[in-house]
Amino acid sequence: MQADTNHYYVYICGGEPGNNLHIGTSADLNQHLKTSRKDTPADPKKLVYYEHYDREAIALARERQFKENSPNDNQRLIESMNPNWLDLSDLL
Repeated sequence: MQADTNHYYVYICGGEPGNNLHIGTSADLNQHLKTSRKDTPADPKKLVYYEHYDREAIALARERQFKENSPNDNQRLIESMNPNWLDLSDLL
């Protein structure tokens, strides 16, 4: 029997604290980041926060929660895992 290999990521991309954040979901976060960086090379966004889920419905619900948060709430969330706002894409 083959194991379930579903992967869904909720992510936050941004540059520095206080700047606009991009929040979304993706089933292939690596590919999404490559495409996004190729499409907007003048404005590269760092992957500053992500969460992994094996069910799409949970990832989408979490994305909605992030989008309903205040910018300060999302900044605190990012800094709880990534206080220096490093690009986490190498960890994927």
